[in-house]
Amino acid sequence: MTDKKILPITIVYLLLIVIFGAHHKANASNDESRTIDELLKDADTIRSTNPKQLTIILDKIKEKNKQLSSNQKHYLNYLLAYQHSFTGQFEESITGYKEIINSNASKELKFRANSSIVNIYAIAQNWSEGLAHLSNNFDMLEEIEDKKVQEDGLIIAVIFYNLIGQYELGLTYAQRIQSETQEARPLCFANHLVLEAKLKLKQLDENSEEINEAINSCEKINEKIVSNVIRTYLARVLLEKNQATKTIDLLLPKLDEVEKTNYAPVMAGFYELLSQAYFKQRNLVEATQYAHKALSKTDGPGNMQSFILSHSILYKVAVENNDNQAALAHYIKYAEANKAHLEDEKNKYLDYQLAVHKELEQKNQIALLNQQNDLLIAEQALIKANAENTRFILLILIIVISILLVWGSRLLQAHKRIKQLAEYDSLTGIYNRGHFSQIADSALEYCKSADQELSIIMFDLDYFKKVNDDYGHACGDWALKNVIYACKAIGRQNDIFARLGGEEFCILLTSCDKHSASQRAETYRQAIANITTKESGFDFNITASFGVTDTKTSGYDLDDILADADSAAYASKYDGRNQVTIFQSKEELQEKKNKKKAQETIPLDSSRNAF
Repeated sequence: MTDKKILPITIVYLLLIVIFGAHHKANASNDESRTIDELLKDADTIRSTNPKQLTIILDKIKEKNKQLSSNQKHYLNYLLAYQHSFTGQFEESITGYKEIINSNASKELKFRANSSIVNIYAIAQNWSEGLAHLSNNFDMLEEIEDKKVQEDGLIIAVIFYNLIGQYELGLTYAQRIQSETQEARPLCFANHLVLEAKLKLKQLDENSEEINEAINSCEKINEKIVSNVIRTYLARVLLEKNQATKTIDLLLPKLDEVEKTNYAPVMAGFYELLSQAYFKQRNLVEATQYAHKALSKTDGPGNMQSFILSHSILYKVAVENNDNQAALAHYIKYAEANKAHLEDEKNKYLDYQLAVHKELEQKNQIALLNQQNDLLIAEQALIKANAENTRFILLILIIVISILLVWGSRLLQAHKRIKQLAEYDSLTGIYNRGHFSQIADSALEYCKSADQELSIIMFDLDYFKKVNDDYGHACGDWALKNVIYACKAIGRQNDIFARLGGEEFCILLTSCDKHSASQRAETYRQAIANITTKESGFDFNITASFGVTDTKTSGYDLDDILADADSAAYASKYDGRNQVTIFQSKEELQEKKNKKKAQETIPLDSSRNAF
């Protein structure tokens, strides 16, 4: 499950059909007397609802290829590109759309083709390319006269922004659609996207009338999937406020309706939310039942959240039942999936920041070129002037140089910001996983060539999910920061300290064997356990489980040494948490075993003679 793409529970594929839907009334007659324009409109109308009829119409149009005008050929190529995307041939589809964009087709058709490319990149999670084409869409948007085409482009933008985690932008454009649309179906989807963004931004109030209005707007057009997705948003808000009974009363009456749709993401969401609600009521049987039901529906895209939370519930139930083996199995699956989710969110954020930086850099280059052009014009005018204008020339040059210095300074700051994002964890200020890997590889290579020892300490905060669940993510962030402060206060200056993800951290110690590193780890463990949490506004304990190894035991390969340290940390967790475990190789374990066996077999008289 950890290798699946991570998408929020949404109705992306359903929206694709709606967005790419027709703009004209359907009349898919086979009458040979129909004109080419009428056939093209018919094909556009039925393309997402009747693929077989679409193929028939397109074949009929291709037979009349010699009679097609330039605009009709572009329209046909657009429909053929759509046909490729509908059948999953995305590369051929993108090629066709780009040919339209680079042609002399109408602005509306180019806009639709560009929007379709954004949509495909959203499905493929190619965020950087998607953002580039989305920027092109906004450049063209105000020139589009067809309000329906404009509306479809904005809906695609909102979906893309919500998927990449830019919920403020998604909310802004979704509210624009709400205020401008005159049709029931786009209003339903706009309402859904507004609530999705507000949920992620922690702005959704369970008593807000807009939730009921959104559900009613979708039920009026029989969009049961969308209305029930909205109910899951409300349920998550209720669960955050520990209103388990209200959650069950909201979802259970609609469960049969959801199951009849057979739409896996919504079914998984319902089951997982019911599992959480029953667990909060201490009904472990129902919680377990619905968690397993949720997991049975997490084979497709859009289900990662349900997968993670369902394993979290099953882990908690196993702990309650003292089933340590099951608890460990569910925790591992939960941790792996959650780590993959966090990594994906980080990649989205970096892709967005890089796209913003690239756009800023292009604007700066254009501004600099314009300034240089203005400078040349000024110089030509000043050459013709008399000597009295010399001071004026110098003044102009000073102004231009100042502007260039200002732009250069801003560009340098932007580069520094990107470097900071690429190397450091934004919350704790220590190295992120990517930069740590680069430094660690270099340190390992140097220590290997210099025949020096190197140790790794890995630790993971115990029951950290419970801190987030019970006291909120702000309190969890406070805990992470204070753990780092406590560790850095007693660490060496040349130690390499990094956050690998979530509540998992790593410390690389040069010129240090694993026994010395174990003593250091014990010092860190005590420092973390001694953290006073009252300043956070809550009273709770912070502990961590540590794993230690060194190059003498695990070798100089980064993946191997991290895996061994991680294995030791898992052993600490399994043995009761809040402790330090030194990783031992098979050879060390065998040597210990042999020594113990030898001691047990030495005769009593012989042992006396040894003295």
